[in-house]
Amino acid sequence: MAKQKSNINWYFIIVGILILYFSLSNNLTSKKSELKEITVELESDIASAKGRGIADYKFWTTEFKNRFVILNASVSKGKSDAVENLKQGQKVDLLIDLSDFKKLSEGKKDIAVIGLSLNGDPLLTQDEFYQNRQSYKIRQRISALFLALMLFLNGFGMISQKVNYVIIGIFIGAAIIMRIFEIGIY
Repeated sequence: MAKQKSNINWYFIIVGILILYFSLSNNLTSKKSELKEITVELESDIASAKGRGIADYKFWTTEFKNRFVILNASVSKGKSDAVENLKQGQKVDLLIDLSDFKKLSEGKKDIAVIGLSLNGDPLLTQDEFYQNRQSYKIRQRISALFLALMLFLNGFGMISQKVNYVIIGIFIGAAIIMRIFEIGIY
């Protein structure tokens, strides 16, 4: 009697379990902490942080050696142009975490900006920051759960490659439509 080969692909299953674990163990609640407001002068124009980092924008100030960062998906879509147009020499008000405020003199740590305003006009409020970051984390979690599900289905050999492509296409199409029309979690 010959042994029948199993259709189980353990690599997909193990990676699926890891993705599922890390996506579910990531706490979604945004902790609101005590903030400190500082007024600074921009040393250079605000730069868009290209690549796969944690920040959409980065900038330096004349008062501190630290690099200030505006985290991914913090700024509302309608205000991103105003943030990108901030120029060298402009004075802006920043809201930063109190623990980051204590680290300003060190100059080694990136400082996350939780609020930003120019001449009293808010470009990023504390509420927008936490709401936008929450939506961003939910989008990441949904994508990770979908990826884990697809890895499990492929690992157990439950779907064909053609059906797999159709499901992935529908998921990507739905995400694009939600992004374009700003519905759902976008």
